Amino acid sequence: MIVGIGTDIELVKRFKNKCLNNRFFTLVFTKAEREYCESKKEPYRNYAGKFCAKESVIKAIGEKIHPREIEVINDKKGKPEIWIRGKLDERIKCSISHCRNYAVAFVIINKNEK
Repeated sequence: MIVGIGTDIELVKRFKNKCLNNRFFTLVFTKAEREYCESKKEPYRNYAGKFCAKESVIKAIGEKIHPREIEVINDKKGKPEIWIRGKLDERIKCSISHCRNYAVAFVIINKNEK
C-alpha cells in the first residue's frame, strides 16, 4: 500500500552555477554524496538528481526533515537507495533521471508491511 509520493524537477544549470558555492553543497549533501557526484564527468547533473530525490522524499514523507538527513546512495548496480538519518529506509523507492538541462526524481513510500 502506497502511503506517500513525491516528485521534483530541477534545472541542471542552477547546480552548475552553485558549483562555485561550496557552502551550499556541504549544507545539503553528505560527504559520500559529494564524493560520488565529484567522481562524475559532469557532477552538477548528479547533484541536481540527488537534490530532486531529497525534495521528493520530503514531499512524500510530509514532515519537516532537513535535506542533509536524507542520503541518496547508489547501490552497486547504480540504483538509488534512500537513507534517513543513517538508516536504509527500504519502504522508499526512488527513481532519478537527468539530461543536459533537467534532472527529475520520483519517490514512492510503501506502508511497512509485517
